Amino acid sequence: MPKIFINFRNGDGEWAAEALRVVLKHRFGKDSVFLSHESIKIGERWPDALLENVATCDIFLALIGPEWLTIKGKDGHPKIFAEDDWVRREIATALAAGRTVTPILLGDTARLNPADDLPGDIRELADLQGPRLDVRKFDDDYAGLEKKLMEVVPGLRSGTRSAGIKVVGETVVAGNIVDSKIIGADVPSGAGNIEVIDRVMVRGNFERSEHKPLRMREPDQGKGDRG
Repeated sequence: MPKIFINFRNGDGEWAAEALRVVLKHRFGKDSVFLSHESIKIGERWPDALLENVATCDIFLALIGPEWLTIKGKDGHPKIFAEDDWVRREIATALAAGRTVTPILLGDTARLNPADDLPGDIRELADLQGPRLDVRKFDDDYAGLEKKLMEVVPGLRSGTRSAGIKVVGETVVAGNIVDSKIIGADVPSGAGNIEVIDRVMVRGNFERSEHKPLRMREPDQGKGDRG
């Protein structure tokens, strides 16, 4: 299963990390996305889990918000320059492992300057192409990101499944259908893995219907039901 690794800094990109986890999980399946606090099992050694998933992911998303560079550690210096900073370690591991890495700039965050902003082991990040994700137009930005992910990772496919229904019969009804009750189902255009049970084709006065009828029944007037 292709894996999308989400890298973010606490205090900077939590909203985007969680939003992406939810929509990507829904789109591609729960096992396709790795986000540290959601994906590491209890009792598992988290440093090993992080580095193993970074080194084997299909694509690595580095979320970069307005505070990404400036959040300071206990020593008063930006965390990104500390060798034990996990955001930096994850990015460096992904780059060294030859993973596809893309920075995702959040909101109005400026592009990184490799000469001034980054330590040497992740300086390449500033030269990598990546999309922008803005909470004010999240739907449009996410749609563009999803398309790019599927282009870069050919094995990434929708994890949503349609109900499997098998055709077991078909009835054709010709004539004017008056005062009839129709129980029907809408089958979305282009939907996959959908077959219809007991399909009924109605030919006659049946205007403005966009349904595919599954069964038709007239009001009870001593005639019984028609299937």
